[in-house]
Amino acid sequence: MSKKNKKKKNTGPPQALIRLSQCMIVKNEEKNIEKALRWAKKVAFEQIVVDTGSTDSTVEIAERMGAKVFSFEWIDDFSAAKNFAIEQASGNWIAFLDADEYFSETDAKKLIIFLKRIQNDPQMRANYHALNTALVNLDSAGNIASRIDQERVFRNLPTMRYRGRIHEQLSVKPENIVLVDEIEIIHTGYTEEVFAETGKIERNIKILREDLAGSPSDINIKAYLADSLKKSTDEKERDEACVLFNEVIANGSDALPDLLKKAYIHLLNRAMQAGDVKRCKELCQQAMTAIPNDPDLENIYKGL
Repeated sequence: MSKKNKKKKNTGPPQALIRLSQCMIVKNEEKNIEKALRWAKKVAFEQIVVDTGSTDSTVEIAERMGAKVFSFEWIDDFSAAKNFAIEQASGNWIAFLDADEYFSETDAKKLIIFLKRIQNDPQMRANYHALNTALVNLDSAGNIASRIDQERVFRNLPTMRYRGRIHEQLSVKPENIVLVDEIEIIHTGYTEEVFAETGKIERNIKILREDLAGSPSDINIKAYLADSLKKSTDEKERDEACVLFNEVIANGSDALPDLLKKAYIHLLNRAMQAGDVKRCKELCQQAMTAIPNDPDLENIYKGL
């Protein structure tokens, strides 16, 4: 009696294994650290927290929640601290959010689904090294203050490191970035009150002044410095921000688009506060030429 051949069920290629490492650098984030870690509990296989000198209960809370906590001596260099965190990660993908940022539970699930899609598609797997998602800045009332696009989820590769002491950028080629419209990061630390409370304004101004001293003609450093100075409580520093922003728009072709828009928006607000309608219209027309089809600028112009 012959034995029947048992056919194995064809289940297709094995599904990709996503090992997501959540990474962050922190200092005195006891108000945010629990929420910052909670969103990734169900999707990350490890959570890495690099502390740069907390004096509150940040470290204790992170350890209690099961995170791997490391210490890093702060040297006024965000890239150095972030790259140290990356070096502790053992996952094949990294999600690098700050302590005041998070994915919603729904978007965290979407993230894993999208990463599996990349891993299971040979062409996508070969080409895509980083995800570009929206980062939504909320104001103190919980309303959307602004939106920008950033690469915060990326492959754990030796080449994927941050550069720049402040306003650091991930080293990834544009052709290796995939735009993911359906996922967004929520950022709650955008308000001036939070900046003042945490001392971020003074810290950022210090680092940016040092960078500008080394590269006095770098228009983007001037723009970043102006963006920090405009939040200062010192009137002279706020006036300095206007001077720098005027330099930015005078050299618009050399400025990053987001920074150029910030320059125009700030100068427009100052002109509005002064009741200078003529200047507002001139600035707005100039801005719409430099940054065409921008809905925010078009709405401002309509309201003048």
